[in-house]
This record gives sequence, structure tokens and C-alpha cells, in this order.
Amino acid sequence: MKREMLQLSPHQYIETGRDFNGRFWVAYSSGTTMFFREVADLRRFLKLPATIPIRVNFDNWVASLMAADQQRSSTAGDGLSAEHMATGFGPECHQLDESDPNHNTKTVI
Repeated sequence: MKREMLQLSPHQYIETGRDFNGRFWVAYSSGTTMFFREVADLRRFLKLPATIPIRVNFDNWVASLMAADQQRSSTAGDGLSAEHMATGFGPECHQLDESDPNHNTKTVI
């Protein structure tokens, strides 16, 4: 998955992505790069006052990412996604019937 990036100033930028633990943030500010899991810690590191336009842009960007994550998790549901079913990911996607020659074949690993 491609990371998304927000350039706050020439000396501050943020990259974000998702992994199996959820959303993560990598922030660069004043020659220091830090890894975060929580938005509150990220705000504290960037030291953005609530009254400046950059903070408003940052908050809007974070809200849009969280909304997209929420929508993605609600559409996935508790079953397998259509993408996994189409690519044949996992044994659940391979529903073999008795007409298939590999129906009773054991796998040796």
C-alpha cells in the first residue's frame, strides 16, 4: 500500500500508512524523524498551535484518513473481501467439490 504524505512546511512533513496493527505515522520535524501510532502524540511532537491554518489542514487530513479507515473496515465485514476471494487468498477461498480431482488430495509441506 502506498503511503500518503502531508507537507506542512519545508521543515515538517508527515507520512502515514496502514499495517496489520492499524494506522501509523512517520513525522519529520526540525531534523528529527519519529514513528507514532497515536494522533495525540503526533500533534505533541509537531507542536502545532490550534489557531494556525496549518493545524486546521492537519486536522482535516487526519479526519479524512480516519473516515476512510472507518469506511474500509465497515465494508470488509467479518467475512472475506471480494479481493481475497478473486485472488484465491487462503484455504477458505478454495471450495473444492467432489468433481475436482484434488478434492481428497493431502498437502505435504
